[in-house]
Amino acid sequence: MVRIKALVLTYRDYDLDTLAKAYLLDNELKDLYGHYDSLIALQTCNRIEFYLDGGENEDHLISMLKNRAGVEPRVLFDLDAVKHLLLVTTGLDSMFFGEREILSQVKKAYATGKRSERLRILFESAIRFGENFRRKYNLSEISFIKFLSNFIMNNVDSEDKLLVIGGGEVARGVVRELLRNGYSNIVVANRTLDRLKYEFGNSVKVVNLESLKNEVATNKYDVWLAAISVKQPIISVKDSREIPDLIIDVSTPSAVDVDGTPVRIIRLEDLREPYLKYVNGKSSILKEFGEVDKEAERIMRLIIRRDADDVIRDITRFTENIREEEVREAINALNNGADPKVVVETMSRSLVKKIMHNYLENIRALTEKGDLDEIRRLRDLFIMAHDNS
Repeated sequence: MVRIKALVLTYRDYDLDTLAKAYLLDNELKDLYGHYDSLIALQTCNRIEFYLDGGENEDHLISMLKNRAGVEPRVLFDLDAVKHLLLVTTGLDSMFFGEREILSQVKKAYATGKRSERLRILFESAIRFGENFRRKYNLSEISFIKFLSNFIMNNVDSEDKLLVIGGGEVARGVVRELLRNGYSNIVVANRTLDRLKYEFGNSVKVVNLESLKNEVATNKYDVWLAAISVKQPIISVKDSREIPDLIIDVSTPSAVDVDGTPVRIIRLEDLREPYLKYVNGKSSILKEFGEVDKEAERIMRLIIRRDADDVIRDITRFTENIREEEVREAINALNNGADPKVVVETMSRSLVKKIMHNYLENIRALTEKGDLDEIRRLRDLFIMAHDNS
């Protein structure tokens, strides 16, 4: 019996440009949710994942991804699916270990998805574990923002003029680190400017994306850093007054089109290997996968127990209805002057008979079918439950 399914496409399976083709827009996601009773979709710059209750059929999703982008997801079941989500929420499965943004993205996916009880247990447990794990191992010290900021400072002089394209967590985090370390010649371009103005004040110049091409055409920049969510490149090197000495483009897909121009450009994939060296030099986190395994097993047990709870609740409701009916009849009999001893005896016999009737009739039916092993199993379960009580 399958309880949890995960359909997974990440940077480990396909290059980022291929992943971008499988990315669903908001209206497409809304349409997809209409096909399922329980589905949570997680989409980031380097992963597209769908979590389903075990009773859902994943064929529609697989077919859609094949037709859309020519890709086929890995399909994970139960414990493997649970473990994968834990690796995601802890940041251990990220292209860059410990990235903070993924946890917020998981929370958003959960809030907007269609959850079953199984998916509720999975996601709430995984989010809580991810938060605790990050605090325990201080993952902020090995964050991608810290690494990228250090990478820039090792390759860029503090007097150089920097153009930062984007206003999200990565872009703002890098600007904060650069300002803290004496880099002051910074211009930030983004769709919206209010948050940038509020956070940085007059420390940086801010421009909107509509004026980006004019900005690079009229001003010389030594370095471009692109960290923005886009569907296609929004600027070309050929738009620039002068070719920058260095372009760092961590957008997915790429925000900068070099258009065949000889230029030093570093993309997200190019940074993974130096980032792993950076992590290995600062943290023992890569040794902590066993902790994830234990938590995955605990969550899987919770999900299994939750399935049992549904059955137990149905049985309890059935027996409670019988009990209430028998109590009403007993009270009526007592009110009419019946002997209390006779009333209690009658009520107890009736309770046993009504509660056991369907159970015993099913045993008789199994006997007629010759299913003796199932009969003995039911008998042993009943006697074992009585002995344990």
